[in-house]
Amino acid sequence: MHLTEEQSNYLRILGHTLTPAVDVGAGGLTNSLLKEVDKALNDHELVKVRVRFGDRERRSKVFEELAPLADACLVKEAGYVALLYRPANPSTIRLP
Repeated sequence: MHLTEEQSNYLRILGHTLTPAVDVGAGGLTNSLLKEVDKALNDHELVKVRVRFGDRERRSKVFEELAPLADACLVKEAGYVALLYRPANPSTIRLP
C-alpha cells in the first residue's frame, strides 16, 4: 500500500498523541515481536513502535524491515519511534 503525502500527514496528526504500543528490544525482529505488532495493528490500525537500541542507521533499518513484515506502511520515523499503519476491514480511520 502506498500513502499519498496528504494521507501521510493526516496519519501523523492522528499518531501524534499515541504512546508506543510495542517496544523492540535488543533481540530485534523475532516471531513473538511480529505477532505483537500484528495484534496491535489489528486492534488499532495505527501504532507507534519504539526501538530501544542501536544508532540511527540500525534503528532505521529495523523500521524499514518491520513494515513489510507486518504488511504495514511506515508513516513516520523519528528518533527511537516509528508510526505504522495498516488498514483494517472495515477501517475505522478514514483517509483523505
